[in-house]
Amino acid sequence: LKRAIELSANIASNDPLMVRRYKRAMVEGTSMTLHNGLQRERELGISHYLEVVGDGATFETAKDFISDDKRPRAQSKL
Repeated sequence: LKRAIELSANIASNDPLMVRRYKRAMVEGTSMTLHNGLQRERELGISHYLEVVGDGATFETAKDFISDDKRPRAQSKL
């Protein structure tokens, strides 16, 4: 249960629109071949990107995130 709560908190910390699109890609992908499912995921990702970059603040937000020394860092499991 603890791990499920951690995973749900991690998912919830992302952009809600992006989370919905990835969920949609997973649901739709279950009825497709791997190739078509990956293509659909790519289409939804591009759609999300085009919506997000259209607000004018995306570049500055990304730049601030990248330069933030306190941001969470992924740890390699290798």
